[in-house]
Amino acid sequence: MVRYLIITFLAGLSLLLASCEEVFDVNIPDSMLEGIVFNGVITNENPPYFFLLREPALMSAEDYAYEGIEDAVMIVTDLTEGIRDTMQVLYPYGDYGGVFYDFYDYHLKKNTRERVNLMYDNGSGRGMYVTTKIYGIEGHSYQLDIYHDGKHYQSDVQKMEPALVITDLKLKYFDFNEKGGRWAPCISFTNPSEVDNYYLFRLYSRTYKHFSFSRPHSLLGSNTFWEYSILSDEYLEENVVDFLIDDGENPLGYPPGWDYPMGDSVYVWAQTISKSCYDVFDQMIRQFRSDGGAYTPAPSSVGSNISGGAYGCFRVSAVSEKGIATGER
Repeated sequence: MVRYLIITFLAGLSLLLASCEEVFDVNIPDSMLEGIVFNGVITNENPPYFFLLREPALMSAEDYAYEGIEDAVMIVTDLTEGIRDTMQVLYPYGDYGGVFYDFYDYHLKKNTRERVNLMYDNGSGRGMYVTTKIYGIEGHSYQLDIYHDGKHYQSDVQKMEPALVITDLKLKYFDFNEKGGRWAPCISFTNPSEVDNYYLFRLYSRTYKHFSFSRPHSLLGSNTFWEYSILSDEYLEENVVDFLIDDGENPLGYPPGWDYPMGDSVYVWAQTISKSCYDVFDQMIRQFRSDGGAYTPAPSSVGSNISGGAYGCFRVSAVSEKGIATGER
């Protein structure tokens, strides 16, 4: 199964470049440094949805700090309903307990604020935008437009495919060679046969409903390990039984099964994704595995589904999950 690097392209890009710096003499083209880096997703969760826009060049290599872009016009359009949503830029500020954003929650119809754990570092939270009226709805198609410094960046059209129905989750014992024997999660699900399907999975010890996929803390977080996996249904049957879920990529070369989250419970989070997003993530995985040796190419830039020189992936996803107590194995 092909594995996906991380929830955010920005974090993956920064860690990828950092890891390559010690081994490869990589000449980053000026065109890459002049672009923009986008991060964000529309889901079928309740809005609003948050998006992050940054310069691709590091302000601080030590802290992986990027400069946020706050003077762009960012528009997301629901092409099915003809709704055009010009996003609002949010300015972080420090207060007791961390860094905060103020915004209007149009689903709850009230002004609110959200805290992110940035240790009072306002600068690293800049470049945040929020939607003002759009909803993520299964079956609807969306497109992103960004205007900045006289340039127009535009995504391809993204359709939100229906959420994956996971019918069963169990733990089975596998031998992962170097890692040894390990209990690992397997899911059964119904794979719609009338369309090509692509999925994004993550394992966690709790429900995603405690976190949300499109909140500021999700966009600003980073991780040394890539805890997501992607899947194409090209060779799958309609009814899939006991499919082993991967635990992602890591920069240390650990084999599969190195870090399954085994607490009191385990959840599989599933998101539907488009073919273009699948291709972007697949490029990232191949890039991460490339060491420039005799049998693998040297690192190069990863593509995007946003035209005009943007880096990242505009994605719409319907989310679902299945969880069990680990004692049920």
